[in-house]
Amino acid sequence: MSYDTFFTMKRLIERSRSVGEVLRWVTQNPSKVSASHYPIALHKLGQLLQQQQQGQATVNGESRGPGQMLEQPEFQTLCQAIISGCSKFDNFSIVNCLYAAAALGLPGESPLVRVLEDESRSRLGRFNQKDVSMVFSSVMRLHPSSPHPLVESCLSSLERHLEKERHPQTLFLLLSYYRLRAQALQGHPASDQQLINNRKILRLVRHTLGQVSAMREHELALLDEMLALCAQEANNKALEAIFSSQLFYENRQERFIRSMAEWLPRKAENLTPYTMALIAKYVARHRLREPRLLDTIANFLLKRGEQLDSKVIQKLVFPFSRMNYRPSNHSELFPKLEAILEQKAGSSPLATVNILMSMFQLSHFPQSVLHQVFSPAFITNVMSSPYALIVRRYLSLLDAAVELEFRDYSGPRLDPRYRVLMFEHALTADEANRKYSYKGLVAEALRQLVGEECYRQDEVLPPGYCTDFLLWINRSGTVLPLSRVPAASKAPPAHTTTSPAAISLRSSVLALTSDLQDFAPFAPETPSSPPGSRESNLAGRFLPTLCPAPGGPCYQPSSDYYCGLSKESSLESQGSSTLSSPSECLSAQPAGTPDCSPRGTSTATLFQFPIGKILEEEEETTAGCPGHDHNCFQGEQAQEEPEERSPPPSEDACPPPSPCQPSPKRGPGDGPQGAEEIQRVVLSVNDKWHYCQNSDILVGSRAMRDRHLRLLGYCLVQLPYTELEKVSGIEEAKHYLRQKLRELRF
Repeated sequence: MSYDTFFTMKRLIERSRSVGEVLRWVTQNPSKVSASHYPIALHKLGQLLQQQQQGQATVNGESRGPGQMLEQPEFQTLCQAIISGCSKFDNFSIVNCLYAAAALGLPGESPLVRVLEDESRSRLGRFNQKDVSMVFSSVMRLHPSSPHPLVESCLSSLERHLEKERHPQTLFLLLSYYRLRAQALQGHPASDQQLINNRKILRLVRHTLGQVSAMREHELALLDEMLALCAQEANNKALEAIFSSQLFYENRQERFIRSMAEWLPRKAENLTPYTMALIAKYVARHRLREPRLLDTIANFLLKRGEQLDSKVIQKLVFPFSRMNYRPSNHSELFPKLEAILEQKAGSSPLATVNILMSMFQLSHFPQSVLHQVFSPAFITNVMSSPYALIVRRYLSLLDAAVELEFRDYSGPRLDPRYRVLMFEHALTADEANRKYSYKGLVAEALRQLVGEECYRQDEVLPPGYCTDFLLWINRSGTVLPLSRVPAASKAPPAHTTTSPAAISLRSSVLALTSDLQDFAPFAPETPSSPPGSRESNLAGRFLPTLCPAPGGPCYQPSSDYYCGLSKESSLESQGSSTLSSPSECLSAQPAGTPDCSPRGTSTATLFQFPIGKILEEEEETTAGCPGHDHNCFQGEQAQEEPEERSPPPSEDACPPPSPCQPSPKRGPGDGPQGAEEIQRVVLSVNDKWHYCQNSDILVGSRAMRDRHLRLLGYCLVQLPYTELEKVSGIEEAKHYLRQKLRELRF
């Protein structure tokens, strides 16, 4: 056959658009069809049948499925031609015809398959590695449930040259075969056959992880099952090879980790620190909170910690803080780590700070190590290193944690010159998984409930914690616009009495603000500031004027707004207002109707969004709200005689507000009341990656963030993904947020 004739027929078969067209080209031109054309024709038939099964239009009304195609005379003629000339085919044609027949879905008992299998068995010794691999794959697909003699023949050849196997399908079919063999041996007591089979599986798994770059979901499940079955036979070298695989590292193998937690304590002494660090890194990445496995790592660290480098210790300690888990031997482990850090603190500053951060997340504060970390020598060493910025971030957060949680510490502290925000934006994991987060649903529901000016999203609060949603709510349940938080009234006269609860709350706030003055970026004092004690100044400047990041948005001091209001336009003097639901505010307004959306606020107007009524979305209008100003949606009032307005009060009468400070009782001559106590509320959307795997325990960094925000005076409202995934649509999300906000107690 000439070269042109061969490739012309090959192109005609490959360009055919129907099963009948392929069969006609092959059966009606027997003199122009060679042995190499038959596997091409079978492969093309498989492609066309797959397209038909996927619902694509057929040509000329042909039937679908291999069963009906087998009954066609043209296909029977094609099979008979292959059977009659099979003995004259070369190895390539035999192997590819068998592979195409398996892909086509022909039954294993068909005459064509039997002839091809017999011919392959007789030539098996002359096949190369690729041919044996294709024959094994074909026979496994043709006989998935019953053992076949050709499988055993191919298996012995593949096992001898397993390191040369490169075909992913063959590797996974080998795993499937070994799984069937392991299931057959499960009913028998432990024997040498099981041990040999497990070792073969382990060898195959190591080779598969080294050769395959991507897996489908069912292949990952098969690999996880095989790892759980054979990993107890793994030694240090095998475990190192498994955990060093990038494919294994990127995919979570829970069954394998659960099984490893049972036998790893018996082998921990024979593992190297590098292998144990790889295990710890994998467990931390996938948030696998397996107590027995974590305790094994802790025991390994306790026994061999003095021999390890600081960089290895930080990798072994990190899973504890990541999973928010205190090991069972923490009373012995933590003092041992303190002693090690005292000796090796200067050798690796970044590793030292990482270990300290892990211990802080577990609420353990090593005082002696803190003396070294905050010492001038350590700081000087850090500032001259290439990783100075990241260490400064960690040191700033450690300094804040000491201020909030370790009040008994009396040693050196971080110099204010080196303090920076830990994070200036959302965490990398939150940004990468934003499209899978429920934060967008909550943001839209919150916008419709309270308006865009009444919450902040992704606000970074000192010492560098990114909050999902931040709201300001007063005691009456009113959500206040963040740019116009009511100012605290002036200090009461000396004879005015204050309730014990208010005194206690004020003293706690003053103590907190006094301690946080060193790391919180308060507004600078000016010579024109009103005279008073240091505590009152700090209380007035605590957190409402914080800048989340250098150059970022700041909370505007509400005193700038309230001190410019006259008595007639103050909260108490407004005689009428309009109560509108958020849906009414967001809808189109008719001509002449005042805008009630937050964006329509003028400089002389304060809009309040009371939870008690607005969250119920009741649409009502009241002519006046005497005595209930906190439940009214304040509208703008026209001033007919601006020249008769009383002059604005002095700065002394309107000190900057303190969100946590209660408003004191007022005397009859103290003037209009400025504001009442304000509660700062953080809505925390806890997505799936904020928890340990298959657990309701927050990861360590998230738990410490929540702990510190509470100590800073914020009220946290947790929105777990287990509740949010049951919410469908904006209306249900709004109802869910209503319930959460109504549960707040001030």
